[in-house]
Amino acid sequence: KQRTVQDALTNQAWISDIQGARTVGVLVEFLQLWDLLMDFQLQPEVEDRHIWRLSSNGQYSAKSAYDGFFLGSTLFGPWERIWKSWAPPKCRFFMWLVAHNKCWTADRLARRGLPHPEYCPLCDQEEETIDHLLVHCVFAREFWFNLLRQVGLQILSPQPTELSFHAWWEKASSSTADGLIRQGVNSLIILGAWTIWNHRNGCVFDGAAPSLAGALILAGEERRLWSMAGARGLSFLTALLPGS
Repeated sequence: KQRTVQDALTNQAWISDIQGARTVGVLVEFLQLWDLLMDFQLQPEVEDRHIWRLSSNGQYSAKSAYDGFFLGSTLFGPWERIWKSWAPPKCRFFMWLVAHNKCWTADRLARRGLPHPEYCPLCDQEEETIDHLLVHCVFAREFWFNLLRQVGLQILSPQPTELSFHAWWEKASSSTADGLIRQGVNSLIILGAWTIWNHRNGCVFDGAAPSLAGALILAGEERRLWSMAGARGLSFLTALLPGS
């Protein structure tokens, strides 16, 4: 504990400080350290200074230390569209579950050996997955076309080739101008997905029949309530319509 760096490097005295079992891991680290120190030369005339390797200027900052916690992490693409968009917390949490494929659709129930519908409750044509339910199902595609047409954005509706909900959402969002329009589109897509999910649950648990008109009426009422509650982007989309 009392040895200085200079003492340890002189005549490689640091080697005698190694104690404990000579495991394979210890030997590997020893050889790595040996390679690093083999050509190292002290410069007594140069004053010591601390270099913080997590910042470009070598100076410590709280921000660089915090950023260091995320070195090697991967960026989760949909997070900003989910958490930065205006929507009730329960709807944003639902979208987080969608992004992580944690919704209890038929495919997930089947993987756990639980009772599940054989086909999608809304189209009765294909196996139900969250991507199918929200973007690939014929019911969902017709729903999105009509919902987006209400604000003049039906060109953004998903096509039959769309297989991933979040890929379609990213494309639809990036196709709009940044600002209130994009905020409105993101809120509207969250609202639409939430409406489809609740309509699906009504069919599964309450025995209701799929109804495009009913789902659109519910979405329209939700859009009005969200706008009144502070969804400025949704209000802006409505204000852009002729006659508004």
